[in-house]
Amino acid sequence: MFRPVLREARAWASYWRRKWTMYWRLRDKGDVAFVAMGALPVIVLGSLIYFAYSNRGAQVSTRLDAALQREFDLRCLAENIYFEGRGESLEGQFAIAEVTMNRLASPHFPKTICEVVHDTRWDRVRRRLVAHFSWTAFEVRTEPTGPAWKQAMDVAAAVYDGHYMPVVPGALFYHATYVNPYWASSKRIVAKIGNHIFYR
Repeated sequence: MFRPVLREARAWASYWRRKWTMYWRLRDKGDVAFVAMGALPVIVLGSLIYFAYSNRGAQVSTRLDAALQREFDLRCLAENIYFEGRGESLEGQFAIAEVTMNRLASPHFPKTICEVVHDTRWDRVRRRLVAHFSWTAFEVRTEPTGPAWKQAMDVAAAVYDGHYMPVVPGALFYHATYVNPYWASSKRIVAKIGNHIFYR
């Protein structure tokens, strides 16, 4: 049943292909330039529209990537503030955030906030890798919640966006007042805030 229809369709396709081939071979080729010139504005306009929208898409994608990166950075910075200084004063929390951002700006530390927060270095005294921020060494942590977490997020956003007065300018290190690390004697004290001493 379908074979005659298929044969007929092939015959018509062959007929029209031969007809257009013959027409193309016999006609004057001088009007090809005219047709090409007529098609040129359509091609140019189509290209402009395509590139305008593809560039717009790239800008939207870039803005989205920047927003996601900001959210990720703020989360890491706020976690560092929360776990390192949720019992500290507001000034102490700003100082912890500032040290994190100072490390980000330093060539001696990683180049993203999350990498700075989770950075580990070889400790020659203990002969093992040690986390710069002690809370990152613990596998199990409680999920940050409550007013302390909200405050940590607010402090992180203010420091990240530069909307604060520096508390410990140039400080790259700090430790709790109840410990005495070996490296402290080689650094210069910038400030003592709450339970932490900050060094340059």
